[in-house]
Amino acid sequence: MNLYQLRYFVTLAKFQHYMKASEQLCIPQPSLSHAISALEKELGVRLFERNSNTVILTKVGENFIKDAKQAILSFEQIKSDMKCFRYAGKERLRIAI
Repeated sequence: MNLYQLRYFVTLAKFQHYMKASEQLCIPQPSLSHAISALEKELGVRLFERNSNTVILTKVGENFIKDAKQAILSFEQIKSDMKCFRYAGKERLRIAI
């Protein structure tokens, strides 16, 4: 499981439609479909119920989306923290006499 799969999962859950989600993510629909299938296979559960035009979360998917959203937020916080550390101590104080 990776961050992209989590983002794809959350976006598909939001739009409940592969084409709309793939447009939002700016990726081809087959790539989205493959990523979601790979995620379900890795987890060993079905996250979505699929019909001809839409997808809806299963009960497992409803539980998983909370954790997926939290993982994405945690990752974004880590990136932000590391950005702060990268620039910490690089400020310069110039004094002219």
